[in-house]
Amino acid sequence: MNRLGLSLVSGLVWCLFAAPTRAEEDVEFFETRIRPVLVKHCYECHSSSSADPKGGLLVDSREGLRQGGESGPAIVPGQINESLLLQAIRYDSIEMPPIGKLPDSVIADFEHWIQRGAVDPRDAPQSAIDAAASLWKEQLAERRDWWSLQAPNAVSPPEVQDESWSIEPVDRFVRAALEEAELTPAAPADASTLLRRLSFVLTGLPPDPERVQQFPAEYETHPDQALTTLVDELLDSPHFGERFARHWMDVVRYTDTFGYEWDNPAKGSWEYRDYLIRAFNNDIGFDQLIREQVAGDLLPEPRIDQAVQVNESLIGPMFYHMGEHRHGSSLAFNGVHQEMINNKIDAFSKTFLAMTVACARCHDHKLDAISQADYYALAGMFMSPRWTARVIDAPGIHDREIAELKKLRAQIQAELASQWQSDAGRLQAAKLKEWATGQLGEWKDTSIEAPSFPLVRVLNSTDENIDQNWQDLVLEWQSTRDERLRTNESFTSLTDFHDPGLPDGWIAEGDGITHGYVRDGVPLISLDGDTLIERLLPRGYHTHALSSKLPGAIRILPQDQVPGQFLSLRLNGGEWSGTLVVPQNAFQNEPLSFLGESGWMSFADEPLKNGVSRVLTEVATAALHPNFPPRTGLAKVKDARLPDEDIGLNKRSWFSLTGIVTHDTAGTPAETLDELASLLTGEPPKSVDEAWERVADWCNDAVDRWTANEALAGDVKLLNWLLTQNLLVNHTVDAPKAASLVNHYREVEARITFPRSAVSMDERGLEALDYRLNLRGNVDDDGPAIPRGFLEVFDGPHLDAKSHGSGRLELAESLSSPQNPQTARVYVNRVWYWVFGTGIVATPSDFGKLGDRPSHPELLDWLTIQFMSEGWSTKKLVRRLVLSQTFRQSGVTTESAMERDPENRLRHHYPTRRLEAEAIRDNLLTVSGRLDAQLYGPPINPPRTVEDGAKRLFSGPLDGLGRRSLYTQMSIMDPPKFLVCFNLPDLKLPTGHRDVTNVPAQALALLNDPLVVQLADEWGTRLVKDGSQNPEERVGAMFIQALGREPSDQEIARWTEAAMSFSTCSEPESDELMTETSVWTELAHAMFNTKEFLYYR
Repeated sequence: MNRLGLSLVSGLVWCLFAAPTRAEEDVEFFETRIRPVLVKHCYECHSSSSADPKGGLLVDSREGLRQGGESGPAIVPGQINESLLLQAIRYDSIEMPPIGKLPDSVIADFEHWIQRGAVDPRDAPQSAIDAAASLWKEQLAERRDWWSLQAPNAVSPPEVQDESWSIEPVDRFVRAALEEAELTPAAPADASTLLRRLSFVLTGLPPDPERVQQFPAEYETHPDQALTTLVDELLDSPHFGERFARHWMDVVRYTDTFGYEWDNPAKGSWEYRDYLIRAFNNDIGFDQLIREQVAGDLLPEPRIDQAVQVNESLIGPMFYHMGEHRHGSSLAFNGVHQEMINNKIDAFSKTFLAMTVACARCHDHKLDAISQADYYALAGMFMSPRWTARVIDAPGIHDREIAELKKLRAQIQAELASQWQSDAGRLQAAKLKEWATGQLGEWKDTSIEAPSFPLVRVLNSTDENIDQNWQDLVLEWQSTRDERLRTNESFTSLTDFHDPGLPDGWIAEGDGITHGYVRDGVPLISLDGDTLIERLLPRGYHTHALSSKLPGAIRILPQDQVPGQFLSLRLNGGEWSGTLVVPQNAFQNEPLSFLGESGWMSFADEPLKNGVSRVLTEVATAALHPNFPPRTGLAKVKDARLPDEDIGLNKRSWFSLTGIVTHDTAGTPAETLDELASLLTGEPPKSVDEAWERVADWCNDAVDRWTANEALAGDVKLLNWLLTQNLLVNHTVDAPKAASLVNHYREVEARITFPRSAVSMDERGLEALDYRLNLRGNVDDDGPAIPRGFLEVFDGPHLDAKSHGSGRLELAESLSSPQNPQTARVYVNRVWYWVFGTGIVATPSDFGKLGDRPSHPELLDWLTIQFMSEGWSTKKLVRRLVLSQTFRQSGVTTESAMERDPENRLRHHYPTRRLEAEAIRDNLLTVSGRLDAQLYGPPINPPRTVEDGAKRLFSGPLDGLGRRSLYTQMSIMDPPKFLVCFNLPDLKLPTGHRDVTNVPAQALALLNDPLVVQLADEWGTRLVKDGSQNPEERVGAMFIQALGREPSDQEIARWTEAAMSFSTCSEPESDELMTETSVWTELAHAMFNTKEFLYYR
């Protein structure tokens, strides 16, 4: 008998093959009984798609099996004892597959197949893609039976022996499991313990001292009523929203910056944080929050918060943009957008599904029902829209002011027209000549572009040569103009802006664009100073036409959908408006262009590479520029530079778009000198005086056309020049009525608030993208495009895209559907973890094979169904949990319980829990009296010992102005060190469960951190003014404030003794002790360092 060689031992899984036969039953037998086993157990190590086939053996073709590997043929048709493969799967020699012997029935199938000639219709190996698909089909059939992929069972709470213990149905499930394990629940916690526990669980803050003193008596007489009242008060507290928002911020990897080398500000991050606070406080159904975060920009009826005037739904997709965003262009560096899409897929799947889809980037998931195609199907969904900034103000927020400004602008224009047409306002030839004579020295280098150019010619003429000089002027103008018109024939205009509207498919965003179209000559009203208007606007779009606070953006079609090799825009702008070229949504692309003086800007088509299938261009004001502010030093226009500490808020940013052309060669259109046409048409003047009359008529005709709303493009240039030369009335003292209207205009404009914006999604005007699979995850090795879609286990095979758009709206509806087995169950488990410290599934972000199984699966299903039936209400779910006997248990446990259930998975007591990092700091602020309880607002820099302006790492106030910790800036590069010390999670990663460590650095922080020292001093200073009559009374007050309970007599004695030991007096009397601030500061600091201050039971 042949023996398998050592090389086959190193990798064989099992195989076969034989001469072909036409017998249909033999082929069917192979396809149904043999091929699936090979695919499932052998292909990974022994197929053509394997990077290094083990032992040289290939089992994915007939010839591969017949030829065999380094030890010889794997099968010999008709010869069972000569087939090395059969010996391996029988475990006669080596043992294959190594993870376990195949069932006897399968081995019998292989014996039968070889005896029948080992019929194998596979003429050639499958491609890597086809082989993976074959293997995946078999794996998915098994993996879809996993517990979390099944619909929740509609179970009834079980019967229990002790009915009196159960208040909520939750208790029956918990008690039944305890009884089965022959365990009993812990005794109920006392009132003070419950009060402190509830305060921290529901608000993250310690209980109010008055409540600490009142609640025990209320609880003693009417425990259920007192507890219910307390719970409802805490659920109604605005701090509930802060507490649960911070929990969710862990899950979605909340950051205020984008990380990597420059850690740029994440536009709108804090708006997303405030959105979460409002959502939890208002108990917005979690199904709605799913829809908003996954596809809020696509909802047909967005949720508008009228109280704060924001479009909440549009803030939701900021969820995608938390965590790291690489800077740089995907066209320059391969891997930029691939890393960003991986971040989004990882966060999405862990957040809503507790599945690790990012593990399938390179290959099908090794354990769970997630294929590599699933990963890229989601990638197409998330890559299809633009990743860009959106206005989150409520629609129509400034409609009243805008309507009033338009009316006032028309009145101002009419009043100016009256002034300019009056006799006093008319431009007289003699006055023009006198004025121009005084300017001649400044105009010596004037070019033909300037309106002063013909005036210089007249000034240098006499009656004898005016005719010739005029003809020379006309000839120079005509030849220059004709040459420019010929040059401009190579440019194709996409719009002349005679009417409002952008080219088809171009997207406008913001009131600055919506109300920014003007015809030639509309005045731009001065918003300060003693002038009435800044200038007259040429026809086109001007975001500041009414107010420079109004935001605007124009988003252009992908470059391959714009005709020509070049696109050129005539732009003007200020206050950090700019353009951005975005390859494959890498919106932190560099370099950037910020707008200054008016001129043409060209965008050349770029060759696509590095997996880039789309290049997008945007023009935007600062609020709608997704990469503003960029890394320090890049925001500059000429000599102006954005200060490093400026985070880009509240800019009077604006831009004008007055021309759009496409072309195939480099260059930009030339100005055609239209403003000179009405002056230089006709017979030459006969004298210098007649020439000056011509000049005066030229100016006055332009005024007349403007007054009649018939201004030409050239008129606007001429009139603006006259304004700069103070030849037209434009000062408040010269036009009192117009000045009054301008003052009113400024008052109305001042009521317009600066825009609010956040990085979100926008797929308007875009064709959806199917993302190309990266073979083995290699960004340099593109495979086929995978149709957009959800995971196959939920949505079926990826045969074609399920939507004409990105599919995110359909995805959101699928996730928030009661038929989805995963989403509600995952969220319910998270809430249980937030309330009890450990989830029913102890791995909240992994319900897969590497995660834990649920300790109470029927309870989890029952809670999930109740949660959905009650409108996906977080507050109702939390209320149900905290009113249960399970929650009311004390932390006292028995020896038998610890032996049988050391991890407390059966909930036989309430665990002692350390406060999270933020709650520790907030507790310090509250007890010291320094807490500022206001909600919302931009982040506050944490204190830093060393600043780095180049990376915007500035130091903030030591106590963060007293604001709660969730308002502290969360910088990926340099997160708040005090919070990190107490296990603030890695801001780059979605975190379902926080670590809790006990390390020396924490004790050192509580002893030495300047914040702790300062707050101890604050509390000590406040204590000496509290009106206590003696040290014992003050110690009691400290216990109530810091620990939420009355001290025992022994504790009062011990802490009073400590206070006396801190005194500087040799024999401190009570009166002296009560006013010695340093004593109480030391005692406060000592109490901050107690375990009871850091933990709740």
